[in-house]
Amino acid sequence: MCDLRLNKTTEGQTGCGKSSLLDILAHRKDRRGLHGQILVDGLPPPDSFKYMVGYVIQKDTICETLTVQENLMFSANIRLPKEVSYTERVERVMKIISNLGLESCADTKIGTEFIRGVSGGERKRTCIGMELVLAPKIFFLDEPTTGLDATTARNVMQCLSDLSKEGRTIIFSIHQPSYSIFKLFDTITLLCQGEMYYHGQTKDLLDYFSRQSFTCESHDNPADFVINILIDAGQKVGALEKLKLAYENSSMSENIIELKRKQLAIDHFTRSTGQKSGKPVQPLWKEIYYVSERTLKNTFRNPVLLLAQLGVAITIGFLIGLVFFDLQRTIDPGVQDRLGAIFMIVATQMFSTMTELETLIKERALFVHEHSSGYYRTSTFFLTKVLWDILLVRSLVSIIFSMIVYFMTGLDRNVNKFFIFLLTVFFSSLFGSTVCLFVAATASHYGVALILVILIYLVMMVFSGFIIALKSMFDWLSWIHWLSAFRYASNMLAMSEFRNLTFCLANDTHICPLTGLEVLHEKDMNFTTKWDLWKNYVVLLIMTVVFLILTHAQLLRIKKTN
Repeated sequence: MCDLRLNKTTEGQTGCGKSSLLDILAHRKDRRGLHGQILVDGLPPPDSFKYMVGYVIQKDTICETLTVQENLMFSANIRLPKEVSYTERVERVMKIISNLGLESCADTKIGTEFIRGVSGGERKRTCIGMELVLAPKIFFLDEPTTGLDATTARNVMQCLSDLSKEGRTIIFSIHQPSYSIFKLFDTITLLCQGEMYYHGQTKDLLDYFSRQSFTCESHDNPADFVINILIDAGQKVGALEKLKLAYENSSMSENIIELKRKQLAIDHFTRSTGQKSGKPVQPLWKEIYYVSERTLKNTFRNPVLLLAQLGVAITIGFLIGLVFFDLQRTIDPGVQDRLGAIFMIVATQMFSTMTELETLIKERALFVHEHSSGYYRTSTFFLTKVLWDILLVRSLVSIIFSMIVYFMTGLDRNVNKFFIFLLTVFFSSLFGSTVCLFVAATASHYGVALILVILIYLVMMVFSGFIIALKSMFDWLSWIHWLSAFRYASNMLAMSEFRNLTFCLANDTHICPLTGLEVLHEKDMNFTTKWDLWKNYVVLLIMTVVFLILTHAQLLRIKKTN
């Protein structure tokens, strides 16, 4: 527990607990397993505390295809209450741009690996500005100078110092500040291995350590000096304990003792006593509108992923069309070629959705940050992803792929069969996208996510009944085919294509002894009524909905654990 004043810094070596402390103070950490109490002005913070403070994480997590001003306006539109008019929001954003010195890059995109954007310092100041939109009285920053050069870091810290003079409490962690940055600090807390070894005024720091027999040379950076003391003490038996005991016996620890007395006096209060419940300020539909607007801008300004998916669909479509060009209606090889084409169509549609994985995992990090900062609900992010990144993109891909493959392969030219083909391709692609969305919500690393998706697809492929007959498998394994989306999608295409068809001898097209229904029966796909066809759609739709529910549940779990 510590008393947090203006321009307060938490300093220490890597792994000492700086970031964890900030996460806890800003209510961004799962409280399970933690002990103690956080007080604001001597009282427990309200449930809406996270909507009242600003928090800039170490990694600049921001929409990279939007301009500086657009990012700030997004934050203002979605986080400010409806009582704040649009004109007032614009005025607030323009004032922040002016205060942070971002006028020259206000209309410049943040920048991606394909788009040249703002500098590292401007990017960091934009992240700070997105939190300043709320005009928070308490501002947390996790290592704001990481990855910046000395001059840029100094400018960012000077900006924070100016903000603190406006009456805001600025609390940040830092690893190795330069002397010019160190002079800006009002109060310092030194941490090592999760313990506090100093908490007081910056001007008293060197005097305190000199009383502990540590003298800072005039040419030394005081920040490096005290960090080296803690590092050296950590390598000697009992040295850290002596420093901790010295601090606990000093006059500076009296403030901490007084805070502990306050905690004991108010333990009978709950965090929610007399406070409003923390809820997003915008209704769900408005959140979806603003997030959808940003999603569409992101899609069309950085069309690499969309073009890649369309390119994959066109390339694979022509490849399948050429390999299975103008299929014959003969017993050999017509039947086997048709079955092979159907299997390849389903397999390529599902596997092609893996192109979305990397982007989904990147957006997962953006969701974690924005949701924990109170931008929007979990359902807003989820519904927006389903609406635009899955339904819209998969529809375009399915239409283009179907138009190429259906007519090049020479499948039965029938309007009803074509639309069943198109619907099946869309359902297959849709299911694959929901699997990728679920895995991206589960695994935060691309390599792990890729392995999981491939494993799921391979299991479903093996038990589809196309690679090996189900009756040839062990009984205790064959039940897995009921969980194979490959099987249901392939069954739909096969039933639609083979019904009403007859297959002739290769050397005599007038003798056609084999019907499509007989082929279906041989492949354990009995077709007697239309329900035999449509029940596959129902099952595939149910499986898709199940994965969507699991995805939403996983996003809720991420929210709780972050």
